[in-house]
Amino acid sequence: MPVRSSAVADESTVANGARRETAAAYEQYGPALLRYAWQIVGNQEEARDAVQEAFLRFFVERRYGRVIENPRAWLYHVLRNYLLDRLKANPARRELQKGDVGALAADKRENPEELLEQSQTAREIANALSDREYVCLTLRGEGLSYAEIAHVMSIRSGTVGALLARAHGKLKRYSDRYEKTGFRGIAKALLCLG
Repeated sequence: MPVRSSAVADESTVANGARRETAAAYEQYGPALLRYAWQIVGNQEEARDAVQEAFLRFFVERRYGRVIENPRAWLYHVLRNYLLDRLKANPARRELQKGDVGALAADKRENPEELLEQSQTAREIANALSDREYVCLTLRGEGLSYAEIAHVMSIRSGTVGALLARAHGKLKRYSDRYEKTGFRGIAKALLCLG
């Protein structure tokens, strides 16, 4: 009997540790993962469900003792794969969504003409970037390192660098449009993307 109660106590300790780790990871990475999921699916409810699923999987892995060396990269990787599987399962939504730029750009404090221009530029940028370039740029904007992005996308770090360099080259075309405001204009247009 003492062995059994010790095993139950150990199990309880592991479960509590997994709960604490999951809660801490959610506090730290939850908002960024939600933004990322929304950019892929373009729907807030689906994005929330997907993030919840990623954290559930994180909890289960930790509960069973799996060591996750880089929780942020692991969560992004699981979330991305989950969302891509969902998109593949629904033939009507096979293209990577790049968000509803019109809804995102609707900031009441800004001039409507500026918002229209930013929204148009955001659509042009979204169309100019390949899905992989867009995902790389989005993940880099969330602060992930090249190694973390490589892990999330299941590619090599060198490929991440190449994708970001191509995206940067494409974005340079839009800098002429914003000579007066500088890079800030491109950054604002990219914010319209998500």
